[in-house]
This record gives sequence, structure tokens and C-alpha cells, in this order.
Amino acid sequence: MNLASQIEHYLPQQLLELARNISLEAERLGQKIYLVGGVVRDLLLGYPNFDLDLVIEGDAVKLARRIAEISDTKLIIHPRFGTAKLSYSNFTLDMATARGETYARPGALPTVTPGSLNGDLFRRDFSINAMAISLNQNNYGELIDPYQGKNDLEHHLIRILHPRSFSDDATRILRAIRYEQRLEFELETQTAQLLKRDIPMLNAISGDRIRHELELILRERYPEYAIKRLGELGVLQRINP
Repeated sequence: MNLASQIEHYLPQQLLELARNISLEAERLGQKIYLVGGVVRDLLLGYPNFDLDLVIEGDAVKLARRIAEISDTKLIIHPRFGTAKLSYSNFTLDMATARGETYARPGALPTVTPGSLNGDLFRRDFSINAMAISLNQNNYGELIDPYQGKNDLEHHLIRILHPRSFSDDATRILRAIRYEQRLEFELETQTAQLLKRDIPMLNAISGDRIRHELELILRERYPEYAIKRLGELGVLQRINP
């Protein structure tokens, strides 16, 4: 499936021009570049989202430095994680080297290693957030959907990518409910079962990380729905005994 026409219709002209320039510069550097995550999901849903996340098969920091030079914008880099943020007046652009993650124990922060696009998508929380769109010259606009995220969007489902997802990172429990209530979706059957099973894993998560997820819920248009749902599932009792 090719989404080039949707990209042209959906993104403001300034973003389109920037995406084209980044694509050309990536090609000059021999790198591959992909639009990933929430913006792909929201593009398919027709929702506005102009904070772009890009995954680079190559060196994201090197590419970001080059783009910052060309566009004369603010750049923040984190070389340890292979990530960079470009800040413009009306939007931000996050760039990351494609990477894989492993968890030494439940709730631990992941160990990050360079990887492929598919590996990068596999480390994500839900199938609807594990899609990518190529911005490369040879297949610009091609949807890359190895975990059937588009199908889950069409069936209004929140689905994790593997059975260890919630035990690896129990903050995904809070995110699952946030997306479920925001999008008016349902938890896929096995996902719901694993979520309930792994609620005790929230004990392994730091208070700061839980607070961050709760703050994101409170920024939603109707946070009370997610809070109510968390209470029904027993999540609130676990994080605030």
C-alpha cells in the first residue's frame, strides 16, 4: 500500500519540504529513512499530528546534524541512544537510529543496540504504533506494516506485539488504556488477558515513570474515562495502594 498521496494531502507544506530535503540528504549519506509511530497511525485515521518521528537505518545523529546545518534550527542530540531532536516553530522532529531492545529484568530500562527497521518496530508497544512509511526515493510513501497494525486500526483493536510486552515494560498497561479510551477501541482478547495478568509488574516501575504516564492520561481530552477504566481493572489500586 502506498500512502504518498495521503502524505501530500495531510502534511503542511513546510513539513513536506523538510521531509523531502531529509530524504535527499539521507540518500546522499547512503542511509534509509522512515516515518514511524503515532504519526503513521494518525495519518491512517485522518487525525492531525505534526510532531514527526523518523527512524534511520544508518546514523541518525549524523543526519540530524546535517539537517540542522541546512535548516538553521535548534538541535538536541543524545549520542548514547543514537537520537536527535530538531525543534521548529510549529512542530518538532525526532530522529533515531534503528535499534533493538532487550530487558535484563521486568521493569528495567532496556539495553539498546543498533538494529533494522523491523527490529525497531518490534520493540514498540502496540501494533497500531508499529507501522512505518518509507520516505526513501525508490519507494516513497510505501506502508511497512509487519505486525498488521492497519488491520487492527480497521477493527478498532489495541494489540501488543508479543506475550512479554507488559512484563518487559508495565507502563504499557497505562498506555494501553490511554489509547483504548482516546480512540474508543477495545483491547484485543489476548492483550486484555495479559494486561490483567501483569498488573503486579507495575511494582517494578519507578514512581517517576508511572507519574509520567498518569500525566499523559490527564492531558487527554476526556481523562476521566481512562481513570475510571484503570480503576475497574485494579490498576489504580496497584499504583496507589
